[in-house]
Amino acid sequence: MDPNISKLLDEIPEKPPRSKLELHADVIAALRQKRRTYLEIAEFFREHLAITVAPSTIHDFVRVRRRRGKRNAVSNSDSHIGKPGDDATRPASNFSAPDDDVQRIIAAVKRRAPSEPPQPIFTYDEKEPLKLRRKPKLGDTD
Repeated sequence: MDPNISKLLDEIPEKPPRSKLELHADVIAALRQKRRTYLEIAEFFREHLAITVAPSTIHDFVRVRRRRGKRNAVSNSDSHIGKPGDDATRPASNFSAPDDDVQRIIAAVKRRAPSEPPQPIFTYDEKEPLKLRRKPKLGDTD
């Protein structure tokens, strides 16, 4: 990178965290590892840290950090919150193989020849009642 740009970037101050929970991400992670519910974590925050927070807010906070961890493949010490073995704690290389398989399957489906349009289930004649067409059995000729 250009040294002038690098210097300018170093001079820009970091923004403060947007969430009051950001400073306590490690506490939330530890409580989730101990299998505490979001309600129990909210009560813990109220009783011990004097922070009032809804359980749904904690849930959203954890969910966003899990997604961010999957997308960015940031190190575990940064912002991975979840139980051991969660997808967010795995290295990013584990996520590329299924994507390749999915892309291959999608390409194969796109290459397939279009199938015949489905035949109508009912036949309609103004002068007759509505009739259900029967499916031809193997060996039948219609």
